[in-house]
Amino acid sequence: MTDRAYQMICRACLRSGFVGGVQPPDTCPSCGNKDVRSDPELFDLKIAHIDCDAFYASVEKRDDPSIRERPVIVGGRDRGVVAAACYIARQFGIRSAMPTWQALKRCPDAVVIRPRMDHYVSISRDIRARMLALTPLVQPLSIDEAFLDMDGTEALHGCSPAEALLKLQREIRDEIGITVSIGLSGTKSLAKMASDRDKPNGFFAIGMANAAAWLAPQPVSVLFGLGRAAVARLEATGIYTCGDLVTADSHQLTAALGKNASTIRDLAAGIDPRAVTPEREAKSISAETTFVSDLSKLKELEAELEVLCQKVSTRLKAQALAGGRVILKLKRPDHTILTRSQTLPEPTDKAHMLFEIGSLLLARETGERKSYRLMGIGADQLGPPAGSSLLDLSDDTTLRRNNLEAAIDDLHHRLGRDALQSGRVFSRKARPERDATRQRAAIETLDLEEPRTEDDQHDL
Repeated sequence: MTDRAYQMICRACLRSGFVGGVQPPDTCPSCGNKDVRSDPELFDLKIAHIDCDAFYASVEKRDDPSIRERPVIVGGRDRGVVAAACYIARQFGIRSAMPTWQALKRCPDAVVIRPRMDHYVSISRDIRARMLALTPLVQPLSIDEAFLDMDGTEALHGCSPAEALLKLQREIRDEIGITVSIGLSGTKSLAKMASDRDKPNGFFAIGMANAAAWLAPQPVSVLFGLGRAAVARLEATGIYTCGDLVTADSHQLTAALGKNASTIRDLAAGIDPRAVTPEREAKSISAETTFVSDLSKLKELEAELEVLCQKVSTRLKAQALAGGRVILKLKRPDHTILTRSQTLPEPTDKAHMLFEIGSLLLARETGERKSYRLMGIGADQLGPPAGSSLLDLSDDTTLRRNNLEAAIDDLHHRLGRDALQSGRVFSRKARPERDATRQRAAIETLDLEEPRTEDDQHDL
C-alpha cells in the first residue's frame, strides 16, 4: 500500500487540511480528538442533506430538561399514534405511526406529549433561515429536513462546504438547542443515505469515486424513495443488495419496479443527476384528527370539522394560497378510508367557505350506523387567493362573512385562539378531549419519520 492524501476535518476543533498516510487519519493532529472525518474528496463534495434528529421529541426535551433522559413519545394517547419518538424510546422498538397503546405496552414509562405543530414550524423556519444564509439552493423535503447545493460556498464563505456545514451543525446545537445529522456527497440520493448513517448529531460523507463500491453491499432498502412494497418485490426475486440490483436482468427489474426500473438501477450505482430545486410546489394543505372514541352524530363531527377548517385556513393565509377544491377524508372503525371532494367556483382561503363545503360533504356520509374514528379536511388545486369580483360585491352575505372572519383572525392573532370561539367549538371542548396527533399541513409539517410506502417515490 502507498501513501495518499486525505482531506480531513476535526469536529471538535474544526481544524481542517490534508493528511498523508496509508490509512485515513483516526485522530486530529491539532487537538488529538478522535472525532474526525476524512475522505480523498471531502472538500470537493457539494450536495448535502440535513436532517433534524427526532425533531419533535428533541424540541420537547429541549423545552423540558426534566425529561431529557427519559423515553419521549410525541403523539396522542388512547387511539392516537406516535408522531415521533426520541432515540431512547426507539430502543424499545417504538417507531412513527405506531399506535400509542402499542408503544406504551413496549415502554410503559414513556412520556407522551401532544404535538405542538405551530411551535415546531417556528423552530423549523429558524433552522431553514440559517441554511439559506449558507446557500440560496435549499430544497425543503419536510419540516425537519432539506437538501442543500453548496456549490460556490468556498468563494462566498471562505471555506469548503464540509467546513461550513460543520459550523452550521454546531450553531444549531448551541443556539437552537437541538442536533442535526448531515450527509455530504455529490448527489441528492447519496447525501440522503449518508445522513442516515451517523445519527444522532452525525456527519457522514460519501465520495463519488467510492460511491459504487460503498453501495454494492448495502441492502436495497437504503435507496431513497424505494418503498417497502418495492423492496419486498425485489427480495422475492433474489435481489437483496444494491450490487445485485445493478447486475440484475433488465426484464426482471422492470417486472418488479415498472417504469422506474432504470432510474432505481442508476441510484444503486451512485448515479443521480437530479438538481437541488429551491422551490417545491405545494400540492395540498390539510389537517386531520383521530378521535378518542368513534363519532357518529353530525353535530359532533361538525364541531371537529370547524376546528380543522380553521387550521387549514390559517395555513393557507400564511402561505398566501387558496384552494380550488375541498377534500374531506373519513376513516371508519374498520380503517376503511372514504374521500369526498368538491371543486369550488373560485379558489378560497376562508375557513367559513371550507366549513360550508366540508359540512355538505360530511352530511352525505352521516346517518344510522355510520361512525368514524378519524376525519380530515384539505384544499388542493392551490393558487393565489382570488381578488374581489362583481360577484363578491353583489353578495352581501359572503362579504359580511369575509369581513367577520378577518376581524376574528385579527383577534385570534392578538389574544390567542381561545379568545373567541363559536358555540359549536365551545361545546366540543365540553366533551372528552379529542386526540389531534395526526394534524398535518402538507407544506410545513410532512413528517418523513413515518415509514415509507410504495407510493412514497418522492422525486423518482
